[in-house]
Amino acid sequence: MNISRRDFLKGSLASAAAVAATSVIGVSAFADDAADEAVIVPEGLTEAEVKDSVVELGAITPNEEIDCDIVVVGAGAAGTAAACYAAELGADVALLQKESIPVSQGGSGSCILLDESTPRGVENWIQLTNDLCDWRCDRRLLRAYAQNSEEAVRFMLKCAGLSEENEWTDGNITATIRKTELKDTYLDRYDYYDFGEEKVTIMNANIGPKPKNVGTYVTTILNNETEKLSNLKVYYSTPAVQLVQDGAKVVGVIGKDKDGKYIKFNAKKVILATGDYQNNDAMVNRWCPDVADFDKKQYHKTGDGHIMAIAAGAKMENLGHTKMMHDFDSGLMFEEPFLYVNMEGKRFTNEDIQFVYVSNVLKYESAFNGGKNIDANHPNGSKGWYVEIFDNDYPNYANSPVPAESLERFFPEGEAPVGVIDYLRDTYRADTLEELAEKVGVPADALKATVDRYNELCDAGHDDDYGKNPKYMNKIQTAPFWGIRKHIRVSAIVSGININENGQALNGDGEPIENLYAVGNLGGPFYGGNDYPMHQAGLSLGRCYTFGVIAAKHAFANL
Repeated sequence: MNISRRDFLKGSLASAAAVAATSVIGVSAFADDAADEAVIVPEGLTEAEVKDSVVELGAITPNEEIDCDIVVVGAGAAGTAAACYAAELGADVALLQKESIPVSQGGSGSCILLDESTPRGVENWIQLTNDLCDWRCDRRLLRAYAQNSEEAVRFMLKCAGLSEENEWTDGNITATIRKTELKDTYLDRYDYYDFGEEKVTIMNANIGPKPKNVGTYVTTILNNETEKLSNLKVYYSTPAVQLVQDGAKVVGVIGKDKDGKYIKFNAKKVILATGDYQNNDAMVNRWCPDVADFDKKQYHKTGDGHIMAIAAGAKMENLGHTKMMHDFDSGLMFEEPFLYVNMEGKRFTNEDIQFVYVSNVLKYESAFNGGKNIDANHPNGSKGWYVEIFDNDYPNYANSPVPAESLERFFPEGEAPVGVIDYLRDTYRADTLEELAEKVGVPADALKATVDRYNELCDAGHDDDYGKNPKYMNKIQTAPFWGIRKHIRVSAIVSGININENGQALNGDGEPIENLYAVGNLGGPFYGGNDYPMHQAGLSLGRCYTFGVIAAKHAFANL
C-alpha cells in the first residue's frame, strides 16, 4: 500500500476538520518518502491494524463509477442475507466480495419461533443470554434478534430452494431442521436458570453433511438469487478498500478488482458484513490477545469492515471481546470429563469444564508443533492442543456414551465417512498406554506416570490435585485405551462495531452514522462475555442472518 499524502484522512474526505480529528502515527510503513511525508491515520486505529487489512486510506481516483441503491460488502452469512433481502424488496444492490467465491463457515443457524414460545419465555431467553455473556449484551440487540430471527432463517431457506419439511434438500445440500425448547431449569455446567412455567422454542437449520456447510449454503443462495434478480449484482475478487463520505455521511464504497482497477460504487446505503478480524494480528493483539497464540480456522478475515467503519467515525465495542473456540471434528465426546493431558503427557486441569471454555486453561500450556491442520502463521507450534484419555469401560461412566463404531469414524486410517472431515480426524485406540502415547504424540513415560497418579486419586475417592467431582473420577485400566487429540482453534471473534437494533453503525456518542450499517460478526455488542455462549446451537449464524435482514429492511425503508 503506497500512501504518502499529508492530507491522509478518514474515508475520502480532505477537509481541515477531518485532519484535525485524526491522529498522526509513525511514518515508516506508510510513506513513500519518510523524510518529508507524514502519515495521518484515523482516530481509533493504528498503523499496524490498517497495514494488516486491505483498507487503503488517502485519496483514490476511481477508474469507474457505478450507481446503486445499496452496497453490501461481504458475501458471507450476514452479507448474503442483506443483499438478497434488499434485492427482493426491489433495491438495486451491488454485493462486493473480497474472495472469488462466497465464504462462510459453520453448520447451523437458528431462530426463535415466537408462536411456539411464551412472551415471558422470550424475555427469559434475553435474560439468560445476557447472564451467560456477563451482562454485557445490549438488550436491544437481543430483542431485535428474538423478534426477527424466524423470518431471517426461513428467508434463507427459501432462497436456497428448500421446502418446509423436516429434511430439506436440493440435491447439493441438506438442511436438517431441529426444534428444541428451553424450559424448566437450564444448566450451564454450574449456572442454573429457571424458566418456571415459561418456554422459548428454538428452530435450528443445520446445513450439511460436512464438509458442506454454510459456505455451500450461501453459494447456492447467491446463485439462485442472481439468476432470478437482475437488480442484484455480485462483484467477486473485489474487496472494498475505502468508504466514501460527504461530511459525516457515507455515500458509497471504493472497491478494487483483481486487476487493480478502482471502482467507486455510489450508494444511498452501505451495509458492511466483512466478518471478524482474527487474521489481523495487530487487531487481535489489541482487542482479543487471548487468542494470539492459537490457530485460526478462517483466512483473510482482516477486520476490513471494522477499520473502514472506525475511519468513518464508528466506535469499537469495549474490551474484552468475545471469542468462539472449540473442536467438533477430531472426534466425538467432546465434553466428557475424562482425563485431559497436555502434549507433554501431563494432566493440566480439572476436566469438569465445558469445551467452549477450555481455551482459557490451554493458554497457559506450551505450544505444540505437530498433529493435524497446522496454521502457517505458527510454524513453531500453536497453543490449543490436548488429549482426552479414557479406557474401554467408558460406556459405564461417560455422561453420554456413544458406541465404539461411532468413535471409529474418526480414526485417521481409511476413507472418511460422510459427515467427517478427513484431515481433522484425530481419534486413536491402542492395546497399551505406550502405544497410545506414540499415536497421539505425547511422551510415553509421562503419560504412564499421569495415568498412574490419576488412578491413585480415583482409588482414594478424591482429587487432591485439581478437585474434580468424585463422580467423574474413573480409573483408566481396561484395554484397549482411547485417546482423542483435540485442537482448539479460533472459529470466530464475535465482537465488533457498536450498532443499534437496526444494524446502524454508531459513533462515539451513540448516534447512527448516516447511511452506514455493520452486521454479522462485525456488529455488536450482541455478546460480551469472554466466550461465546453455547445455550443455543446455531445462535452465531442465526444472528448473522437476522441482522443482515434487519439492516436490509431498514436501509430499503429509508432510501
